[in-house]
Amino acid sequence: MPPPANAASAKDATTRRRRTYMPAAERRKQIIAAAQEVFARSNLKGARTRDIARAAEVNQATIFEHFPSKEALFEEAVVKPLIEAMRGMHARREVYESATGPDEIAALARSSGERHLADMDRVFPLLAAALFSDPDQGRDLYREHIVPLVRARGDVLDGLTRDGLDLDFVGLAIFGIQMAVALDRHFDGGIAGERNGDLTEVAEQFTRMATGGFARQKGETNINQAIDKAD
Repeated sequence: MPPPANAASAKDATTRRRRTYMPAAERRKQIIAAAQEVFARSNLKGARTRDIARAAEVNQATIFEHFPSKEALFEEAVVKPLIEAMRGMHARREVYESATGPDEIAALARSSGERHLADMDRVFPLLAAALFSDPDQGRDLYREHIVPLVRARGDVLDGLTRDGLDLDFVGLAIFGIQMAVALDRHFDGGIAGERNGDLTEVAEQFTRMATGGFARQKGETNINQAIDKAD
């Protein structure tokens, strides 16, 4: 005699629960990963917790078991990993100081440039969501976290840049180029290459710009010297 329909249904539901059971830490990671996709697509104000729940394959109640609010989830899914990724972009000055000559320095610069461009390309959706979802939050994030990291990048290059260059501006310029490359790859891909394309050639151009400038030299005179004379 077959079991009652309601008993079979309850058994199926129990089986599904067993199949989808996940430790709390793994479930939290799953929610964060889904939230990153939704926030990057819809920003903080436009994202709905039910959309995040659907992407994470959980119900909304499960989200609030792990995070007290949508804003707290945004902080954990977007702001924190963005800051950690940007901290990891900063090369150590000792690596360059241990180089034995210009060729080794150039090789280190190319490798570092490619890695940093790839990091920015990866976190660009989070960066855009974090900066532009909410004006006040974006301003605080920039002032409290990004500006110190940009200045730290300049400080790393102290003693390695040409005379007359402000280190804070150098750090800002490098950050700006990296962000512009990521912007182009995400929305166009014409100048900086396709979204999933190789960054080697772009990194080569970036390194040339960062280490030698873009002004053409003629004899012993170049644009930098002309600017110095004008000052």
